[in-house]
Amino acid sequence: MKMDELYIFLLCAFIIHLALLFFDVLFKSCSHYPYLYFLNNTGLQILPFRINWFTTAFNRQIQKWGTKRPKLQMAWFSAGTWVSIAIMPIAIYLVLHTIVITMKHSLQEERGVLLVEPLVPGWNLPSSDFGYYIVTLLISSIAHEVGHAMAAVREDVHLAGFSTTLFFIIPLVVTHLDQFDSLSPIKQLRVLCAGVWHNIFLALIAAVIATTLPWLFYPFFDFGTSVQVKSIKKGSSISGESGLVVGDKITQVNYCLVRGITSWQDCLVQNLHETNLGFCIPDSFIKEHDESVPAKHVSETVVECCGDSNGQDLCFEYIGSENEPLPLPQHSCLRARSVVELSSGPCSKPGDCPASLHCFKPSLENSTKLIRIYRTTGKVVIFLGNPAEVYHSVKTTDFINYYKYIPSSIPDAITKLCHFITIFSFGLAIINVIPCFYLDGQYIIRAIIELVLMHKVPISSVRHAIALCITIFGTVMLFIYIVVMFVTVT
Repeated sequence: MKMDELYIFLLCAFIIHLALLFFDVLFKSCSHYPYLYFLNNTGLQILPFRINWFTTAFNRQIQKWGTKRPKLQMAWFSAGTWVSIAIMPIAIYLVLHTIVITMKHSLQEERGVLLVEPLVPGWNLPSSDFGYYIVTLLISSIAHEVGHAMAAVREDVHLAGFSTTLFFIIPLVVTHLDQFDSLSPIKQLRVLCAGVWHNIFLALIAAVIATTLPWLFYPFFDFGTSVQVKSIKKGSSISGESGLVVGDKITQVNYCLVRGITSWQDCLVQNLHETNLGFCIPDSFIKEHDESVPAKHVSETVVECCGDSNGQDLCFEYIGSENEPLPLPQHSCLRARSVVELSSGPCSKPGDCPASLHCFKPSLENSTKLIRIYRTTGKVVIFLGNPAEVYHSVKTTDFINYYKYIPSSIPDAITKLCHFITIFSFGLAIINVIPCFYLDGQYIIRAIIELVLMHKVPISSVRHAIALCITIFGTVMLFIYIVVMFVTVT
């Protein structure tokens, strides 16, 4: 989904919400009985840019899950309580650290530092991944609320039902419980921390699946030996008669081996920053194929000696020793592909080549690179230009399909979804555990204060005031975080 398509999708969602709200107001004002009966029986509620759905359809299943293996579940949710409490100070530190780093530097310049960075479609999240964004939010929210519901059933709390809310296009799930305040603080903690605990567990499961996916798909896909071209941007100069085509398996870029998407991107970045190397070729080839014309300086670093060539010839500069007479022309116009195929290795100075060979370096601008892309079948692809164009034009996959009828898009989609779930689910756990109004952390800190200070501070209003102060601090911190992130995005 491109940015234009994303805007069209958002516009359509806006129109649909307006239409639903219009008909809702119209039918309710007319007391349209079939419509009111439909809303009452389905649990739907239409609000401005929000659609609510309340249901008890899953209560019985949750009751079954919550009553199975009580001792195991007791240990499970108790472990979740301790883990959630342990990560609360870590979450607060990460948010504060992110605020400080972002205010001192640009968030984009701190990629090596552990930060809590929001993922925003169109900013640091490709608009093409918007579908994964929505699906991941829904899965993470369901896992979170199922955790609350199962823990509540385990503590004999009545489960009223679930409500699903669609805020414009963002889906959220909420668990509704009755008689929760009557529980002891330790039981409340087990219920409150269950959502965070399930999000952490979901993130770990997704990470394990993403890691083991190459072995799970091994009978159908190869992994870790090369990358396969999935698509090429239309009009890119890397495509064409002698260029890359969809399905090519790339094994090497210049002298950099390609073993996966990460190494493929690293190789292109490496060649972007490195200077062009020369090629070791014999003098007989120069004398036979040189088609140079009087050389002229195009710029301070570039010399043109090919004249009106067909685009396949390139001007090469002879890198000779200052102590020896020049045996060959300083500049020679040679067929680039022939030089690449004949060359015995790279060179940057005369001593790099064997005695019978000479070092010739392409005369190019600093941003222009001569890149050789090696593939398992077909000739070497010769690309002359900026490696950034290849980086942005060619989409590749780590999964090399053995059978053409099984597309690599299947493991790619599963891997990407698992990566999204890992990041979003763990991020949801980090944010939710922070003591802030309307988040689980607000109630978790209140239960912790009750449990720890019940005997030391006998006045309940004082304990509530302590919890309130901590919650206000967490709320202000998150507000500052959101403002700082918003300023960074805009």
